Amino acid sequence: MRRPVTPGNEASSGFPLPDAVLADLMRDTGASVGMLYLLPPTERVLRLALVGGVSGRIAAPWARIPLEAAIPVADAVRDRRPLWLGSQEDIARRYPRVGIVLPYDFKLATAPITSKGTVWGGIVLLWPIWHPSDHSTADQVRLQACCRRAAAILHQAAESGQALQAPEEPRVLPAPHHRETDPVQGAAALAFTARLPVGCCALDLDGRLTFINAAGADLVGAPPGPLLGQRPWEVLPWLRDPMFEDRYRAALVSRQPTSFTARRPPDTWLRFQLYPDDSGISVHISPADTGQADAERELRQPAESIGATALYHLTHLATALAEAASVHDVVELAADQIVPAFGPKALALLTVKEGRLCVTGHRGYGAELMARFDAVPMTSDTPAVRAITTATAAFFPTFADLKKAYPPAVHQDSMASWAFLPLIVSGRPVGSLVLAYDRPRIFPPTERALLTSLAGLITQALDRARLYDAKHALAHSLQTGLLPRTLAHVPGLETAARYRPAGHGIDIGGDFYDLIPCPNGTAVVAIGDVQGHDTSAAALMGQVRTA
Repeated sequence: MRRPVTPGNEASSGFPLPDAVLADLMRDTGASVGMLYLLPPTERVLRLALVGGVSGRIAAPWARIPLEAAIPVADAVRDRRPLWLGSQEDIARRYPRVGIVLPYDFKLATAPITSKGTVWGGIVLLWPIWHPSDHSTADQVRLQACCRRAAAILHQAAESGQALQAPEEPRVLPAPHHRETDPVQGAAALAFTARLPVGCCALDLDGRLTFINAAGADLVGAPPGPLLGQRPWEVLPWLRDPMFEDRYRAALVSRQPTSFTARRPPDTWLRFQLYPDDSGISVHISPADTGQADAERELRQPAESIGATALYHLTHLATALAEAASVHDVVELAADQIVPAFGPKALALLTVKEGRLCVTGHRGYGAELMARFDAVPMTSDTPAVRAITTATAAFFPTFADLKKAYPPAVHQDSMASWAFLPLIVSGRPVGSLVLAYDRPRIFPPTERALLTSLAGLITQALDRARLYDAKHALAHSLQTGLLPRTLAHVPGLETAARYRPAGHGIDIGGDFYDLIPCPNGTAVVAIGDVQGHDTSAAALMGQVRTA
């Protein structure tokens, strides 16, 4: 249904923000989440103006997006073309930052809002992964039509001298009402929930409790009054585990049911089942015996509930990789942190060199085994090579699955499950990351997204490091080639030279020295410094020295 323009959704110019445009698009395409960005004329930062389907808290990390950022909507606006991503694995591989912050299953589309050569902003849509429309032609037509409608509104406002500006905080579209509530049916529904022996409650899109029945209040051990209008994990101390809020976020973004168990002190185990739609989440609360709770915790793999722990590890790794300079540094950091933090028992990092896939670093594997897989031609049909050539990650829960995909495969290690992740940046193959586990692993969608994001971080770090190594090698070659290999012999004078850069890393190139014999038996010592510490400084140093 159409959402009317209300007095509260007008920009400071007096023109209404295009609420109805975004609301109609979400309804017509079946999108679960929609976001509309504005691009101020004098800025290179997209500002989130409207969001629908989720709360402002969930959208907060995307409120301001620089045009240079590796974010889908920034790419769409910068390149002036739509962008479609069909799975969370695809999103995490191409945009690791998005995969880290939203490690849930969904599809994504984004397009720029343009008219007459002017870029006004962009629109982003998210669909549940189960949505039947896989970026159909009809959806593409609707998205383009929506962008034209939004562009017309923004152009009209600008022409009138009242250009629309994004509000300080993005406006959240009100949740649609599917139908008017009949008072008699409402009373009957309320009486029905009151008679239930199990608990039920409702959360709005912001995670706040809008209803809880008597049985639910008894189970959580708190009266309904203080709970209403609050987020459960903020008022019930025993629900403050980040995993519980993560389940709410997962249900809301993916629009898929999920569940978790929690212990209400001292020893009461409860099971929470979440059922989302575009207006909020219905929660079923029931007792869970200790055996059931233990079984759920055992079955729930670490990456299935991303939560704060995995995000911490990813953030820590990203910070460490940002400080890594050389390829060796990246390999050592990745190997040292991935194995203990993310669960594999063995790891191999392979990079493409002159048409071959070479082992650059490993943990948990023996040198002899790694030697068998070193320098494999890129034309060979192996899981690691195919992951690169197809730009698609491959996950094998058992060796039987691996054997089915690669009949010649021989079980050469003691591992039970494998993940082969391509390392590709800007369409260029960098290498492959192989993770091996000593127990069968089902690799649920959230874990695949996590590992794909992990590979993306490593890819970007490796690409930077390879450039650093190349520049360092060139600068070092220039300097060593232009400085004197040996000092001239001067009778009666003992000479020696030692060069030591004051900095570290690539800080070489600007200093020069030489010993020049003179015809009268004397010598001139020349010592100088060209400003800079890079290849240009090294080249200039050579010109000065030979002048």
